[in-house]
Amino acid sequence: MKKNIIYLGLALFSASAIFNSCVQDYESSITEPTRYTRNDIKSYADLFKVFWTVMDQRYNYFYEQKEKGGMDWNAIYKEYYPKFAALKSYNGIGVSDTDMQADAEKAYGYFTEIINPIIDRHFNVKIRLPISSSGIAPSYTFSGGMKEKKPNYYPFFSKYRYMKDKLQDGAVLVDNFLLAGNLKSIPDIYYFSFNSFDLSTKFKIDLADKYVSLDPGNFFVLTPDIIANSQELNAISDIKMRNEVKNFTINILNEWNSFPNSNEMKSFNSQIGAFKNTEVLSDSFLNVTQQLLTKSNNLVKYNSLETYFSVFDNETLPYINWFIDKMNKHVELGYHLEQFQDMAKKILNSAPFYKKFLNPLHKGEIKKLIIDLRGNGGGAIVDARFFTERFITKSTTAFYQRTKEGNGQFNYTPWVPVQVRPHLFGLPKDIPIAILTDKGSYSMSEMSTLMLKSQGSHAVSIGDYSAGATAGLGGSDDFNGGTRDAIADGILEFYMPLMATKNLNEEVIEGVGIKPDIYVTPPSDAEVGQMKNNPQTFVDRVMGEAIKYLSGK
Repeated sequence: MKKNIIYLGLALFSASAIFNSCVQDYESSITEPTRYTRNDIKSYADLFKVFWTVMDQRYNYFYEQKEKGGMDWNAIYKEYYPKFAALKSYNGIGVSDTDMQADAEKAYGYFTEIINPIIDRHFNVKIRLPISSSGIAPSYTFSGGMKEKKPNYYPFFSKYRYMKDKLQDGAVLVDNFLLAGNLKSIPDIYYFSFNSFDLSTKFKIDLADKYVSLDPGNFFVLTPDIIANSQELNAISDIKMRNEVKNFTINILNEWNSFPNSNEMKSFNSQIGAFKNTEVLSDSFLNVTQQLLTKSNNLVKYNSLETYFSVFDNETLPYINWFIDKMNKHVELGYHLEQFQDMAKKILNSAPFYKKFLNPLHKGEIKKLIIDLRGNGGGAIVDARFFTERFITKSTTAFYQRTKEGNGQFNYTPWVPVQVRPHLFGLPKDIPIAILTDKGSYSMSEMSTLMLKSQGSHAVSIGDYSAGATAGLGGSDDFNGGTRDAIADGILEFYMPLMATKNLNEEVIEGVGIKPDIYVTPPSDAEVGQMKNNPQTFVDRVMGEAIKYLSGK
């Protein structure tokens, strides 16, 4: 599953009060996790101590672990340190592989007992356990709830297969990633579902003010004068050949320069402002974008020696190579052709997303909406601004977050409200929204659900509880909490979020999930099989409840 990065786009952190740890550090140090080396772990006792200490310093839910499940991290140290210390085969000296494998199996069991109660459903840690004196040490992954049976959910790929045929012609279909359009059965309901929060990367059009503009002061811009004065050209002794190859290459330069100076490019640049002010992709803008992309791909291939066949010989070769090098810089660094081509492709690929979803949404043409987040494993936090806030009509608090403020076990910052605000091109007014969730809805799916539900009773969640993986992720340099680093040369590798989250009712829902307003039992094994094998006839009970709810609005 994908995980969301730290919620920086919306969180506004106030000055933090310092909480002092009220527990004794049992043999822990203030060593930064990344400073541990292989030399710090020479026994199972060392392995456990490093694991326990990193958790003690970085984990964000020790208060809740103690309140919900009675986990006492200091008591765990007292109980399990002697157990790990009793395992003597870690370094493989004087023991058989059979003994090493037996100890590794015991260590695996101990780590499972310790980690299974962890409520943070983003968390996992990979730990290498030696099983052979030859140095073989497989990596085992441990996570919260690892011993629990995972409930069924609606896999996006199965859902894509049966939902695409239930949308009207003209729907936006991106194979196994996104489907959006009006329902055939009830056309006034618009359905939107996607596999992960990767919408900004795939669709966001972020235009510069101008493209392929030749700046005469740019060091990399090639001119006829530079060509005429080049040492390589003037080293050609045959004057006739020198003039032929000079004129030939200047013609190539002129053809390429005609591209940024063309009427089409002027038209493209003149329409950028209109898009930035409206997000509307006009047919004129799309047509000129396609024309320019085609034209740029059909310009003379200056970097192929075959192009210079008519003026090529041993004496002109050094100059031709010089010209090719200068043209590369002229095109790539002088007016950044590749930047334009990449943006042109992005515009054309994103056009259906804008024209058939974002623009109608902003115009108020979408009256009722299903946002189906079932099976959506989360993704990038930037989508909160690009996508989720388009459904926000009032600035408000959506949830709360905190992180570690120091290395103490309970050294947390205060809970800080996370604010949401309307998007410039979002909904003009509230509409009925059904948010579909299940145990496959992780991370940014849950953040988005909380954001939408902060807007009022017109946004209703339907389905199963979400995954309960709301903790924010990021790098260890962002905040003191969490870590996603390889420790001790990869003996341990943590995937530990740096933020804790609670909802507007001040409930920590990690490991529990967001309670739906309309609960629908998860799909049975038989239904999962029907989704996969008979998508055309599969009956989606959650969709049925969503349609029933929206039909009455």
